[in-house]
Amino acid sequence: MKVSSFAYTLAKQTSRARVRNLHTSTKMLDDQSARLRELYAKFQDPTSHYHIPPGTNGPEHEEDHSTSRPPITLTTQAQAQAQAGSAIQLQSRETPDDRPWLNEGSGKKELALRYFREQGYDTAGVLTWPVAWGNCDTFQHVNNVNYLQWFESARIRYFESWGTLLPEGTIQRIMAGKGTGVIIKDVSIKYKAPVTYPDTMMICSQLHGVNADRASFGLKHIAWSLKDERVVALCDSTIVMYDYDNVKKGVMSDEFRKALETVEASYEKGGSA
Repeated sequence: MKVSSFAYTLAKQTSRARVRNLHTSTKMLDDQSARLRELYAKFQDPTSHYHIPPGTNGPEHEEDHSTSRPPITLTTQAQAQAQAGSAIQLQSRETPDDRPWLNEGSGKKELALRYFREQGYDTAGVLTWPVAWGNCDTFQHVNNVNYLQWFESARIRYFESWGTLLPEGTIQRIMAGKGTGVIIKDVSIKYKAPVTYPDTMMICSQLHGVNADRASFGLKHIAWSLKDERVVALCDSTIVMYDYDNVKKGVMSDEFRKALETVEASYEKGGSA
């Protein structure tokens, strides 16, 4: 019987396909065998997470994540951390002595106070204020707006020093804006020298121009650099009485006027800075 050319070609292609499939199946079996051998090796390797010690059983199913290794306890972790940290020798640290003008015995503060008294300022209620890094601007010195805040703090501190001259609670009511208190009418600042970080300011005040009829008085302030030992700014302001409850100009009481006069008489005024 004679086989047609088409039938012969089809039989040949089918035979080749079977051979290829056989080769593919053989390769897959070889790959699976290699993976199994690798897994078996991990079972026997004590350093592997797959290690199964002799006399124990592996997981019963694929969802079993238990291990034959002893659990790591908090005590074990703490011991490991302690052992690791024991190799690090910490050196003792101290705050750097980079503010010599604050040291006792430097005489810096005494120099400032002596100058204040010579210029006729009241050293009661003097304010000592550290210069902060954030006070400086791109010009590498304290920005001018900070001086206004310093003088504001000095003014409040000076008011607080009057507490013993007035009835109890008077200064607290003034600070809280209750009843008749005080308010700034105008303020001016003269900048004498730049201030740089680090430094410490000492600011002193002087009462002047008490006028009961106008219900006003003046306050001068002088800012001194402890680091540079010099005056860096001067301030003058007008303070007026103000009725906070009725939101209008206030009246200076005789009691308050006498307190101001007592403040003025408590120190000797001298020359100008």
